[in-house]
This record gives sequence, structure tokens and C-alpha cells, in this order.
Amino acid sequence: MRSLILLVFLSSTLFGQTSDFDMQIYVEEDDEVVKIMGNNEEYFPISLSLEVQIKGAKLAENLEEYYVLKPNSKGTILATIVKPKNANWSYKFGYNYSMGDALAEHDENYAYQLPFPAGKSYRLSQGYNGSTTHRGINALDFTMPEGASITAARAGTVVRIKEDSNRGCPSAECMHDGNYVSILHEDGTMADYVHLQKNGVIVELGEKVTVGQPIALNGATGWASGAHLHFVVYTTGNQAQKTLPVKFEIALNKVEYLKEGQTYNSFR
Repeated sequence: MRSLILLVFLSSTLFGQTSDFDMQIYVEEDDEVVKIMGNNEEYFPISLSLEVQIKGAKLAENLEEYYVLKPNSKGTILATIVKPKNANWSYKFGYNYSMGDALAEHDENYAYQLPFPAGKSYRLSQGYNGSTTHRGINALDFTMPEGASITAARAGTVVRIKEDSNRGCPSAECMHDGNYVSILHEDGTMADYVHLQKNGVIVELGEKVTVGQPIALNGATGWASGAHLHFVVYTTGNQAQKTLPVKFEIALNKVEYLKEGQTYNSFR
């Protein structure tokens, strides 16, 4: 008997950054089966699409469209190959992966809170699918001064942090330099808060945060023409972000999509 293994590593791009995740895809084998398995040592879920080519053997079950490695998980079985008896056989497999949960279903009825403290008012300088830098992207830009407090728009777990940059400029050459906090929500979606001040993150990896909790200080790092907060909620699919338009509670019992050019006051 013989077996051939081919691993193909592909990664997604997030804010222009190629992600190198702390994950392992590996094989465990005994006399009867070969198991393709995964470990995820990150704080966030990782989604994979798997391709397996087999000659002379068979899969125990049909492949799923996506597999999700939960945060800080080990030994997830992705596929099982049943070995033939007394026959030559071979297999190879490859996969694509991306950050996030491709199986997440966003709660469209959830009302997000404005990402700044009660009593503060800021202008939405660019809205969903904005013509400046948001074409085809459901993201929001709030014009806020350097050092302004940023708060969690929704409860969740802090899963990514970058705060070591002090570089920003109004062109793509600074794309990799934006500081950020990423928060994983209960429904499997994630939110990024971007362009933060250097050393301006005030939460820790793995920390559970509540709505309205201060998480960072605003800045102008990365691809930015001035100080502002870039806020985006997303899931993943086909190795790319799927950004989502979300609604905000802008007054008591008043929930709506935000409009570009309007100034909003946080009342909670």
C-alpha cells in the first residue's frame, strides 16, 4: 500500500495583510483509516474549504462546503479516508482557509450601539459602499479626534490586536500600518475597529467585553487621510471577508442604518 499527501496553503487578505495563522492541518493514520485533522491555537475561528483526491479508496462521508476550526481547539476531524484491503491506493488533499466562521448567521435584528461614549457626537464621514474607499464594502468611517475614546458597539471576545504602529498616510502604501482591535460576537460575526492610536488598545487578547466598554483610543494609523475610526462587521466565505450592513440604536427605541454625512450622538 502507499499514500501520497499534498498540502496546499492559501490565505486570505485582511486590510492588505496576508495572515499567518497559528494553526496546523495534519494526518493521523491507523490500519483502517486516514484522518485529516486540524488544530487552531488562535482566539478566532478559522474556516477551511477542503479538496481531497483519492484513487483506490473512499471517503467515509461526503465533504462539507466549509469546515470551521473553533478558537483554541485541537483534534477537529475534517475528513476520514477508509483504506482498502489488499490494494494499492493513494490520496492527496489541499485546502484554502480564512479568518472567521463561514457558517455564522448574522442576527439582522441586533441593534448595535454607536462606538463612542454617551454624550459624544461625531460625523459619519463615509457610509456603506462609500465612494471614497468603501466601494463594495459595508463599512463606516466616523470622524473623531486623536485620542478619542472608542467603545464596543457589541459585546464579544477580543481576538486580534495591533497597536505597534505610528505610521499613517492617505495612500495604499500605509495599508499594513493601521492599528486595530477585532471582537468576535456571539453569532459568529466579527467587528474590526481600525486606525487606532499607537499603544492605544486598552483591552487584552481573550478578554470578554461588554457593550459600551472602552476598548481603544482613536488615531490616524494606516491608510488614512486624518484621524477617524473605521468600523466593519463581517463573516467570511470563499477565502474573503463578507462585510455586513448593521443597524444602530440612535435614540431610545429608534434603530436604523446610519447615513453618510450625518452627525450622531451616543445616548447610552
